[in-house]
Amino acid sequence: MKNLKTYYVISLLFFSLAILGAVGNSIINYDVIVLKIIKLGYPTYLLQVIGAAQVIGIAILILNKTNWIREWAYAGFFMNLFFGILAHLLAKDGNGATAVACLIALLVNYVVYKKMKETKKLQKKQQKQQTVLKKVV
Repeated sequence: MKNLKTYYVISLLFFSLAILGAVGNSIINYDVIVLKIIKLGYPTYLLQVIGAAQVIGIAILILNKTNWIREWAYAGFFMNLFFGILAHLLAKDGNGATAVACLIALLVNYVVYKKMKETKKLQKKQQKQQTVLKKVV
C-alpha cells in the first residue's frame, strides 16, 4: 500500500506541475498561445475556460476526497488532452507530444488511484472478517 501511495503522489505531482505549467504559460505568453489557438481553429475565449477548468480540476484531484467529482475531473482531463492531441494532429501542427506525456501521466495516476481504492476496500473487508472470527472464537 505504501508503494502505491508513493506512485500516486509522484504521478499526481508530475501531472499537476505539467498542467499548472501549461496554464502559467498561457498567461505569460498569451499572444503566442492565442495565435496557436486560432491556428488550431478554436475561438480565443476557450483559453480562459480551459485554463480555469484545469486549475479547478487540479484542485479537485489534490484536495477533494469525494469519489464522484474526482472521476469527473479525471474524465475532463482525459477529454481535454485527447482532443488536444487530435486537434494538433488534424491541424498538422506538431504531434502534441506534451499532451501525450500528460495523458500518460494522467492514466498512470488514475490506475494507481483505482488500485489504492481497491486495496483499501480489501483491507477493510479482511478486518471485518477478522473481527467476526474473533467474536465467534
